[in-house]
Amino acid sequence: MPAKKINILCLVFFLLLSIPVFSIDKENIKCEDAVFEKNIKTVRMHPIEWEQGYPLIEFGSDNILSFNFDQLESNPETYYYTILHCTYDWKSSNLMYFEYATGFEENVIDDYENSHNTFINYTHYNLEIPNRDVELTKSGNYLLIVYVKSGEETKVVITKRFMLFENVLEIEARTDKALLNDYRLHFQKVDFTVYKKGLNIYDPQVELKPVVIQNYQWNTAKYDFPFSFIDNDKIVYEWDDKIIFDAANEYRYFNFNNLELNSERVEHIEFRNPYYYIDLIKDKTEMFTPYASVKDINGSYVIRTKRFKNSDYPEIQSEYAIVSFNLEHKNPISNGDVYIYGDLTNYSLDENSKMLYNIETRCYEKLLFLKQGYYNYRYVLVDKDGKINHSFFEGSHQQTENAYLLFLYYKGMSDNYYRLINFLVI
Repeated sequence: MPAKKINILCLVFFLLLSIPVFSIDKENIKCEDAVFEKNIKTVRMHPIEWEQGYPLIEFGSDNILSFNFDQLESNPETYYYTILHCTYDWKSSNLMYFEYATGFEENVIDDYENSHNTFINYTHYNLEIPNRDVELTKSGNYLLIVYVKSGEETKVVITKRFMLFENVLEIEARTDKALLNDYRLHFQKVDFTVYKKGLNIYDPQVELKPVVIQNYQWNTAKYDFPFSFIDNDKIVYEWDDKIIFDAANEYRYFNFNNLELNSERVEHIEFRNPYYYIDLIKDKTEMFTPYASVKDINGSYVIRTKRFKNSDYPEIQSEYAIVSFNLEHKNPISNGDVYIYGDLTNYSLDENSKMLYNIETRCYEKLLFLKQGYYNYRYVLVDKDGKINHSFFEGSHQQTENAYLLFLYYKGMSDNYYRLINFLVI
């Protein structure tokens, strides 16, 4: 065989070896926020230097998203990640990777640091998107998938939603109390108008997909509602019964950034090597309590610590603690389960957030392993069909201050994916 042909074959063989073998079955992954390993804690995603921001940035801008999490105790693991493009209603868009991203489909999270002077050791991982390895070429919904490898097997440990939005069409939106008698005292509605200038829209019912969520809770999102009025300039969405949400109440809160003294709503702090134990003041039902304005952060949390004089790096200086939640209730509830609800439990309704009734204390109880900071939370009742009742323990008031997020998606007649053409916080 000629030497030139041998060299070409060797080059092809080398290139094939250098291409990573991708082994995640994206088609069967649910496009939702989830954590699948107990030693993974405090999963966050937000714009850099804006911890309270939502996990979305403007497409084509210089803004960057920061994704981070902690791995407890064990030696640092090698974590891989990939990104999946999704539809407006969070299903796989079936686009090939090269259609929405440049760079390798599989990459390693190589930015990590060990905790500093903490009783509970952990490794803090950080990933920026976009980065030198991955650039995204389309707007829309995305799912970040983090996984580990063991031989030829892979195991997903985290999935996290994020979005890239364009600024194509103008939107005006407002919130108001619900008008129908059945909803008037306890529900809020969202009305909005989309102005058509800037995009050719032929069939808005098919091409436009607005989505509205309350306080970044995707499990109560409103999808697939029709417009109420249209003319040459605008499309109006105003309904008394379609884009409505339980107003609920302001979130409960607690703060344990200082482990040396009891702050508001913290009853007792004790260190029993190697753990800090935080007992919160017993909570009572607020169903029949009059509305009181409380400045909350709509179910989120902020990592902070005062363990050191210069606590400039709370991500690696904050301690973990076992936090005890107790909700007084005379008798166990037979027709549903009680959960701690908020960003601190990833808004998940699973064993990690489910409370158990203690007949001796007459309380629903739960222990959570949390990182120092300021937290919002509430208690929800979930019936046998999975329906969430936000007001059973918290009450519901039309005056409650909620943040509503409006996403506007567009898929033209000849397009093969949904663009996110605008985003608005109401």
